[in-house]
Amino acid sequence: MAQNYEISLPEKLNYGTTRYEVLGTNSEGIVAMNAGKNSHSVSLYSSDMKLIWKKPIALKEIGFVNIGKVILTGDSAIVFYTIQARGMTFLKAAKVNHQFMIIRTSIIVDTLATTTLLSVPKMNYTVSYNKNKLLIYYDDLNVSERRKMHAYCLDEWLNVKWNISYRASDFTEPEIISAEVDDSLHCWFLFGENQVKNFHNDFPFNKIMMVCYNDSTNTFSTSITEEYGMIFTEPILKRDLTNHQILVAGLYANSPGSESDGVYVNRFSVNGNLLSKKLIPFSTDLLSNLSGNNPPKRNDGFYFFHPSEMIVKKNGGVIFLAESHAISTESFNSQGYGNFGGSSALTVNYYHYDEIIACSISDTGGMEWSQVLHKKQQTESDGGLFSSYALVIAPTKLILVYNDFAGGTNVLSAFTLQADGKTERIEILNADKKGLLPVAIAGKQISPNEIIMPSLKKGYLQYLKLLF
Repeated sequence: MAQNYEISLPEKLNYGTTRYEVLGTNSEGIVAMNAGKNSHSVSLYSSDMKLIWKKPIALKEIGFVNIGKVILTGDSAIVFYTIQARGMTFLKAAKVNHQFMIIRTSIIVDTLATTTLLSVPKMNYTVSYNKNKLLIYYDDLNVSERRKMHAYCLDEWLNVKWNISYRASDFTEPEIISAEVDDSLHCWFLFGENQVKNFHNDFPFNKIMMVCYNDSTNTFSTSITEEYGMIFTEPILKRDLTNHQILVAGLYANSPGSESDGVYVNRFSVNGNLLSKKLIPFSTDLLSNLSGNNPPKRNDGFYFFHPSEMIVKKNGGVIFLAESHAISTESFNSQGYGNFGGSSALTVNYYHYDEIIACSISDTGGMEWSQVLHKKQQTESDGGLFSSYALVIAPTKLILVYNDFAGGTNVLSAFTLQADGKTERIEILNADKKGLLPVAIAGKQISPNEIIMPSLKKGYLQYLKLLF
């Protein structure tokens, strides 16, 4: 299956390093970034994962710098970062060359706060298909009423093409979910009406709003979708470049909680007009496949599933993936020794990443096939870092790479998913014997048949490249 793999040499991690990201490739090789509270560096690797150079990202700033996003654009890159200086917090952007030397003076995109004591909003980034346009959007934390969103569109030379502020006035409690931008300066924003209040609930939205912004006319068009008695998870937003549509898909339920009833798929025109909306229920056969009970038992259900991927097919259909994941806790009491000390409690979090549901849905909203990919992943006190999977979209199949912890050893494994729904599980390598602990969820596909992911074990970082 994995015909070849390459592994970089171990690198001792600096204290405080919390991000390990494969940025992609340029003409020089493979680019990766390590970032922490006090340091940010990039590394260049050859195709056989030999380190060519490693250097800090020198932004020539005075003040506290936090790098938010690095986007490769051919043989250059855009670095977005926030800086606290002179009692203010700024969002800035710099353009660097393939050796990460600044070639365009940094610009101030926005002033996020007039005092360093205020919280900085979460910044969201997306790029157009050809990476000619970059979109930054975020919620305004200083607005006490209905939330207002700010958005900026830049070209690859950091020229601001437009900036907007938008409040979803039709919603009482709007939440920005996702956005897409194209090279002609159209932009699509997805909002949810977050009015489903329940402590244990995976379906926060009772309405979904598509907002299309047209820069040429400086106008907004909106379309709201809802289904009586149904509530929705956070959906996935994708563009259908072949059929010129905007697709939105997620899971739905008829009551708050953790059990899904099926998949919803909404289709919009590029102008934001609703073309169709479909609720596609899960079948009894799929539930039997999930639970192993035929017929299913009364308490069997699709619990704790969350949307993870949507792949748009050339014929307008989609393959929708959802993964089951949840957190459980366990408390331990310890007594003091002799006449000294009292009892104390220790709480341990366990992270469960289990089955994956794969559904092929036609362009008319029919379920073509559905499958359950069975896996069990449980880790302790790691935030689920070493669980879940990495997706490779190969020319004729999907490949889902994950750590298989069953049997007391970690075997890096994969599911293959063919266009007709046929599946196969294969073993790639024994990660324990190689001294690896891959972070599959941080994997990045760099070609039709290659993926690179970091590995973190005993304070050392390595990068693993798989060739399928």
